Amino acid sequence: MSKNASATFRAGSNSSAPKKKSVSLTFRVDKGVLQHNNREFIAKNVVRERITENITYKKEDLREKYHELFDKALEEYNSKIRADRRIDDYYSHIEKSKQEKLFYEVVVQIGDKDNCGIGAENFESAKQMLDEYMKAFEERNPNIKVFNAVMHLDEASPHLHIDFVPVCHNQTRGLSTRVSLKKALEEQGISSKSKKMSEWQGWAEAEKKQLCEILKKYGFSHDVKGAHYAHMTVDEYKESRKELEKINSHINELKQKPDAEISQEDIQLIKKQNDFMRSEIIKRDEKIRILSKRAGAKFVAFEVYSPDKLAFISEELQRSNIPFVEESNSLYVPDWAYKNCCAIAAKYQFPNKSSGIHDEIKLDIDTLVYSSENFTQLLDKLREKGYEIKEGKYLAVKSPKAQRFVRLKTLGEEYLPQNIEKRIADRDKFPKMVQARSANANETEQRFYTTITQTVIAVRTFRFRPQKTNPKKIYCFENDKEINHLSEQILTMRELNLNSRDEIYEAAEASQQKINDTLAKIKQLTDDIPTLKSDIAQLKFFFSVRQNNQYLDTMNKVKFAAAKETADKYGITSAEEIESLEKRLRLSPMYINSLKDEVSEEQTKMSRISDLIRTYEKIIEGNYIDNLVAAERERKEREEKTQNKKQTI
Repeated sequence: MSKNASATFRAGSNSSAPKKKSVSLTFRVDKGVLQHNNREFIAKNVVRERITENITYKKEDLREKYHELFDKALEEYNSKIRADRRIDDYYSHIEKSKQEKLFYEVVVQIGDKDNCGIGAENFESAKQMLDEYMKAFEERNPNIKVFNAVMHLDEASPHLHIDFVPVCHNQTRGLSTRVSLKKALEEQGISSKSKKMSEWQGWAEAEKKQLCEILKKYGFSHDVKGAHYAHMTVDEYKESRKELEKINSHINELKQKPDAEISQEDIQLIKKQNDFMRSEIIKRDEKIRILSKRAGAKFVAFEVYSPDKLAFISEELQRSNIPFVEESNSLYVPDWAYKNCCAIAAKYQFPNKSSGIHDEIKLDIDTLVYSSENFTQLLDKLREKGYEIKEGKYLAVKSPKAQRFVRLKTLGEEYLPQNIEKRIADRDKFPKMVQARSANANETEQRFYTTITQTVIAVRTFRFRPQKTNPKKIYCFENDKEINHLSEQILTMRELNLNSRDEIYEAAEASQQKINDTLAKIKQLTDDIPTLKSDIAQLKFFFSVRQNNQYLDTMNKVKFAAAKETADKYGITSAEEIESLEKRLRLSPMYINSLKDEVSEEQTKMSRISDLIRTYEKIIEGNYIDNLVAAERERKEREEKTQNKKQTI
């Protein structure tokens, strides 16, 4: 559309102006993946040639933003409180918090792929309207401090990713200026009206009104139909025409919202997403109810982020005869046993703790390979981590935890400078391979490939200390425990031909049903063996009496009549036919064992599907990397406590 035509369109004369065009609006919470927003990694639906057309409004470091916003209030807070309760770093404090998030993200979109997408008639208008909206966003929201904002023009349709820290002031608890979305919005005059209309929802409505005003200015009207399902990838957009996929997409969006923003109706919708999950929740709740009644106590959740630690605590609870219900990242225990859980958790030794100093040095070098441009830079990064470097004929390093230097050559061939250089040169091979495979994957598999990419980025940026799949080999992405676990889920989907979320849950239901049916057959066969033996004995008695014309007393006449009923039941008319029943009796144990093998095989399959579901749900909820970071935080805290004890001794 030309500038003149656009101006005429907006002015809109009474007779010649075209009718208002109706477009949808989207204003919703998103995951807040900054690497995606800033194109540090590129998803399948991005048109690479158009990346340079994206508009970046802000791109500030989040930690620096925290210093800018909260350092003064933090200094004031620490000056008034006793030493053991002071906060060293507010960013780290919020990162560990279960009540608040480090930052929030909203996605704002006007229209969809058909009416405002690339090449569509209203593409430029949508871009202009979003630009106008963004430029007034902070002025309209003084408590919403934006640190990263970008308009994507390289996907199916234009949209904004706005990342911000919500700030409230004059607080009586904690810092006087602190993070809180609820309080920040209240300070802007937006308060909760009911459970169905929280501060967040009130804010969303207010922002949509602003968008409607902009639409009106440009000659558009608001079409509410389909608003929940805007801003999808190309593949998601195609699938969204199916009603079931629309519902699932909406529920998955709800799962990514903070608890305060989810209504009771939303919670019920999430729980009823599919029959399998509903049945699993019912089973869990019923088990908790029974155990609670038996133990005479309320059951509470004990959160555990490390799978190995979860298994350790479960085993210890069993040994202690403490009832519990295990779930992904949680154990439900009686309230009186919560302290027992804490004590057991404190005994857990993280795998890395038991490794030798040589292994720790190797892992430090292995991870730095992926974030270094060359060997010299890798040495510089080792120094930043507290290492001392001794250069000479034999290059040696000294860990901050060690007392002696270690020559690189003693660590193995892979740690010689020339071999490290080669590893650095090859550091991008794995991420590129993942990207190539993701390009040919279905939508569900792509979620796993994206999480693998996020894990790669987390390792490169030292968000958590990775673990090896094979401890005897050097660490690399191909020997990363978490990446291999994610790869196993993709393998499960391909081997079982599961191409969508629904197919995964349907497979779980079918597998569980097959296990139940086969177990019922085994029980029936096992129960039938004594009956079969008794029936064969009766049949032999019946045909023996008939053949010999034996005289029967009253008792044997009753026995004979019962035996005749048995013969009629099986349709057997001669003694020779009893052989078929005897053969069935002989083969029953073999058949039962065969069915047990089928159950075992199906249970293995069910275990793989259950693992796939648990991993998929973590990915959908956006918690996968966060859980790894939380587990790393636990490991570090444990390590620091151990070090402090040693120093005290």
